[in-house]
Amino acid sequence: MMNEVPDYYAILQVHHTATREVIDAAYRKLASRYHPDVNDSEEAVEIMKQLNEAYEVLTDPNKRAAYDKSAEVLRTKLPLKGIKWRNYTLPIGLILIIMLASRLGIRLALIMLVFLGVLWLLSRIGK
Repeated sequence: MMNEVPDYYAILQVHHTATREVIDAAYRKLASRYHPDVNDSEEAVEIMKQLNEAYEVLTDPNKRAAYDKSAEVLRTKLPLKGIKWRNYTLPIGLILIIMLASRLGIRLALIMLVFLGVLWLLSRIGK
């Protein structure tokens, strides 16, 4: 079985282009929430280990470059990579409007429907 590489960017909740300062801030924020001295939950120790590992890799330029290279191979194999999300905006929007119509009221739902129609027309013009 292939050894899976953890997604360190997701663990630290940062974008893959995040700077050192952003990574530091994200680590401090998450560590203050999950440090075992503060958090008594059973998974706090495991989460803290993951945070430390991710921080160690992403703050070292050499380790980060090697990680990005290996993670890029994994990202290219994702099945959702080739999906054209633009094709699904209209159905998803219609479903959301129908779901929210009872809470928002019919007038606001109709306004949202017209707005969605205009967006759909603009997307069709761009093709």
